[in-house]
Amino acid sequence: MKKINHPKIKNLLLSNAPPMLALLLLAPTHVYAQDRSDSNPQSETAVSGLGDIIVTARKRSENLQETPIAITAMTGEMLEEKQIVNVAEVAKFAPNVNISPVANISGSSASITAFIRGVGQTDFNITVDPGVGVYVDGVYVARSVGALLDMADVSSVQVLRGPQGTLFGKNTIGGAIVVNSVEPQKDFDLKLEAATGRFNRADFKGIINVPLNDNLAMRAVASYETRDGYQKRLFDGGRQGNKDSFGGRVAFKWEPTDKLTVNLSGDINIRREEMAASTLVNLFESPNLLQIVNRNGRTLAFPSSTYAWNKLQGGAGVCGADGQLAPVNNPLCATTQWVTGNIDSTWSGTKNQSDFDLWGTNLTLDYDFGGINLKSISAYRDQKATIQFDFDGTPHPYLQLTNNIDLWQASQELQLTGSLLNDRLKFVLGGYYLKEKGQDKNDLRFGFADFFSGGKIDNDSYAAYLQATFKVTDRFSITPGIRYTDETKRFDPSFQTINRDYTAPLGQAGILPYPDGVFIAFSQCVTGQPTPLLVTDPASPLFGFPLPGGCAPAATNPGGNHTMPAVQVAVKAKEWTPAISMDYKISDDVLAYASYSKGFKNGGFTQRIFPAEQVAPSFTPEFVESYEIGLKTEIFDRRLRVNIAAFLSDYSDIQVVVNEGIAPRARNAGTGRIKGFEIEGEAAPADWLRLTFGVGYLDAYFREIDPAAFPIGLNSKFAFVPEWTGSASFNADVYRGDRGKLTLRGDWSYQSTTYKDAVNSSELKQPGYSVFGASASFTESSEHFTVTAGVTNLTDKRYIQGGYVDRDVAGTALATYSRPREWFLKLAYKY
Repeated sequence: MKKINHPKIKNLLLSNAPPMLALLLLAPTHVYAQDRSDSNPQSETAVSGLGDIIVTARKRSENLQETPIAITAMTGEMLEEKQIVNVAEVAKFAPNVNISPVANISGSSASITAFIRGVGQTDFNITVDPGVGVYVDGVYVARSVGALLDMADVSSVQVLRGPQGTLFGKNTIGGAIVVNSVEPQKDFDLKLEAATGRFNRADFKGIINVPLNDNLAMRAVASYETRDGYQKRLFDGGRQGNKDSFGGRVAFKWEPTDKLTVNLSGDINIRREEMAASTLVNLFESPNLLQIVNRNGRTLAFPSSTYAWNKLQGGAGVCGADGQLAPVNNPLCATTQWVTGNIDSTWSGTKNQSDFDLWGTNLTLDYDFGGINLKSISAYRDQKATIQFDFDGTPHPYLQLTNNIDLWQASQELQLTGSLLNDRLKFVLGGYYLKEKGQDKNDLRFGFADFFSGGKIDNDSYAAYLQATFKVTDRFSITPGIRYTDETKRFDPSFQTINRDYTAPLGQAGILPYPDGVFIAFSQCVTGQPTPLLVTDPASPLFGFPLPGGCAPAATNPGGNHTMPAVQVAVKAKEWTPAISMDYKISDDVLAYASYSKGFKNGGFTQRIFPAEQVAPSFTPEFVESYEIGLKTEIFDRRLRVNIAAFLSDYSDIQVVVNEGIAPRARNAGTGRIKGFEIEGEAAPADWLRLTFGVGYLDAYFREIDPAAFPIGLNSKFAFVPEWTGSASFNADVYRGDRGKLTLRGDWSYQSTTYKDAVNSSELKQPGYSVFGASASFTESSEHFTVTAGVTNLTDKRYIQGGYVDRDVAGTALATYSRPREWFLKLAYKY
């Protein structure tokens, strides 16, 4: 036998050999005769034992246990059993997956932060791509804002771990979350549901399926969800963290011939919600306007927002003299007096708003040529969001952010799938195009200045991919794949301007020689200039400052108040990303596989800039090369299903978010390595009892650090990446009789310690925690009515989901905590 000499594969095999061997010893060597037919894809079927789960991860319907990919798959029925209401909650039951229903420093109630196997992205800005691809009915969701999808009428959710670049229209460097809606059926169907609960919860959902004739059917779903916010605003008596969302979808399925299927759908989501709950956990006051900080060998001067409020704006004259800290208990001052010490209360005083509007349409054509299928997916999505975020956490308006996002995307994908050579070769050949255009006009107040950030984007992404599975023998298959991507991302920061400079009075008083303010003078002397026009004499008290009196504005800086040149810039990327896997069926119930895949995510631009810079700062693409081995088994007459995967990933040019100047910006941090494993299982020890369990382990660390990523160091922990994740749940039919069926359900999920930002701020360190949920359902004998009562977050565990810390400039530390314990009561009717 040939020796394994590749060090990565060798280390991976050796470090994970014991659990692999244990499962091999348990695996049966004979075949259990089971009927595995399934007329409804994405469903689980079996009267006794465990049934098949059909997945579409490889663009064809196949048994989960015969797919050599690490997948967590849930049917629509499973989602309902576990009371999963949005895509973020899926992560509780998927090992090494972390999805938070918030985005750092956004205030949006419609965003997610998603990480799979240590790869993701914390930034929600439109110039930064998410690290995990979210797909709805085959359509890529390009932005994190709007990706918090509700599970209203879903047939399945599939979480694919690791790079999936040779199968999807947009590169999925960390993995993919695939959401499939229920298609119109040929039988009439009607479902109605109403729920109430804590915080005046009132949810309503209706689903109707109507066969219009023999080959045309319509399905419509509408849902409205509302509940009060769980965080009190002490300033005005309002609340934050509420729910007020309407969603609807209408779909038509037309089968004019037995060869052609046409699916046309339109969907809408309207949210009129409050700002996401956010808690001020610390405030850092400065006695001076400029703070001199040594960063990685460089001496930098950062303006202080708390100083600007206390000495230049609302607290001027009463919050202490220059060089002195403000009186702690003076209500006119920005001090630690506004830290409530209660995560469910805040002194936030800004406008309370998180509005979101989305509509989209999808036309899918599928033609069967006989052994070969051609599918076309044409889609358009349009979204608008207005997000107000008060990130000082005080009643004073000195740290405020407003995102006005207006985006659209149009995509076209062609897929050719089929089989050749008497089904020994199965393939998928695809072509993809995505056009994305829009803007985020980002209005900010930072104590020392009012200014606009953000910009306009204009992106094009072209891709072609090919993957084929060749059945070498009846038990051994090999699957190579390749993808080519050509992307162009354009960014126009022309409306990044300073509206008001609060240091101007210092110039009028003669303290600083800048009549319009030091920041506007800095813009005049830096933005668009071939060389920054700054005082270069180290002996001058103005060393490093703009020339006294300012400078003549450059041609790309009309008005002299732009923080970046008013010109469009672009980055391009052309990349090949290969993949290959091999799988061997040890028996009909045991599959072993090994794979290699490469993923990439394009670079982009930082849209948060202040003070001025010469050019728009950019960052480069990041890459992941992943090696994986896995085993999928079903044993004990299909009463137990255990799937295990172990992987090693080399992560290069890692995109992280660090503070420089006044705001977070994306940087390439260097290289890292991620090792880990996952075990997922399902058991049916009795026909009335179902158990699920999972555990994930990640060892993620940096190997090299780029100095630009300071203060991140080799010992820094990856953001949003716990070392351990675990989950377990049960579903027990404790009574079946003439009166109906009573089912008890319970679940547990666990995450070990995580940091919620890349710089490992102590305020955003979340120790390990567990979350429990429980419910009971009774379905009467006709099976028309079901009543469900339950509790989420049973032990009222409050854990950090995200946040923002900036000690130097903003002088604030904010954290967003999970929802508290909530009870609910639900009544459902099924025709």
